[in-house]
Amino acid sequence: MATNQNDAIQGRLDQIESILPALGKELLEWQSGDLGVLTKSNTFDLLTKADKASEARLVEFISQHFKDDVILAEEGSSASNAEEAGDRFLWILDPIDGTTNYANGLPVWAISIGLMQDSEVVSGIVFAPGMGLCYRAVKGGGATCNGEPIAVNKKASMGEGIIATGFPYDRAKRAEPICRALENMLREAGGIRRLGAAALDFCLLADGRYTGYYEIGLKPWDFAAGSLIAEEAGAAVTDLHGETLDIFNSAGVVATNGRIHDELLQAAQPMVEATVM
Repeated sequence: MATNQNDAIQGRLDQIESILPALGKELLEWQSGDLGVLTKSNTFDLLTKADKASEARLVEFISQHFKDDVILAEEGSSASNAEEAGDRFLWILDPIDGTTNYANGLPVWAISIGLMQDSEVVSGIVFAPGMGLCYRAVKGGGATCNGEPIAVNKKASMGEGIIATGFPYDRAKRAEPICRALENMLREAGGIRRLGAAALDFCLLADGRYTGYYEIGLKPWDFAAGSLIAEEAGAAVTDLHGETLDIFNSAGVVATNGRIHDELLQAAQPMVEATVM
């Protein structure tokens, strides 16, 4: 990465990260109050006034400090795509990843901020105020958690570690193949977790707590920051067929410490059927 480009990326990360502690504190305070919970695609797909306020704060900051940059945000206060951005920086924002957790008083949620240029994710931050964790990565520069370098674990089989997953909001109509994949995990994995925050799933793989993670139905704001953080920590990240992940078009993801990737791909194969239902 050229020095000027790296400086531009690091500068953007430093500036956006500077507002996250105050935003996180505010979101934690709101979490114990009236969240004004609404639904989106169905009764499981929630939206709170905190999601909207968090997104508005991020979009306003980026728009003021980086006027030429383009923004794609989950709740729609700003929308674009990689093609429209061209060679400009594209911010991909999830103001609260894990809204269902947030709305139910759980601490497992995060602000996810990815940065793309020329259709490539070049940096990301995942900040989890309730867990006291801030993950950060720049492409080619490794990944950190709270400023300290992180790396995936070296476990050699699914049976030695924890495998994480998630379920799409329309999970009822996909339940049968999802359950077949889950049965494979119950037979083969050392442990199974479903935290309900994709960005954090990638990060907990990145720092060695998970050994693998698979899921379908994710959106660009679920993938962008977390997948890069995992890759920069040494993870193998692919689609369900073992091919290069496309955060805009891939129907699902398998991410591992690299050593168990083929094993998890095989166990997760019923999820391929779930993507076409």
